[in-house]
Amino acid sequence: MNKTKLVLLSVFTVSIAQILLKYGVNQLGTISYHLSSLVITFLTIFSNPAILIGLALFGLSSLLWLIAISESELSFAYPLLGTGYAVVAILSWLLFNENMSMLRIFGIIVVFLGVYNMSRS
Repeated sequence: MNKTKLVLLSVFTVSIAQILLKYGVNQLGTISYHLSSLVITFLTIFSNPAILIGLALFGLSSLLWLIAISESELSFAYPLLGTGYAVVAILSWLLFNENMSMLRIFGIIVVFLGVYNMSRS
């Protein structure tokens, strides 16, 4: 697998992880962060399947990232992480009906154009 595809696979995996984490916390509602309910909060969070799968995908993405940067220059790979922000924004709009303003759309286009130019270097 070429270095660009490996980096983007890592980015896509972490993007899906973010979506699953958001889906999981949406199921839970507001999460309490008070010391008195810390154990209950911990058990509630870590008994949610979407959150567990999201965390597992974070781990997988980290492994893919380590492989990717072992095969490519960090100055090449790291800017490609920007696509993750754009992918999460698009998926959040599609799946959670989050706001997608024209400014965000423009920003996403700029990110993708920048990543495309970086990958050609």
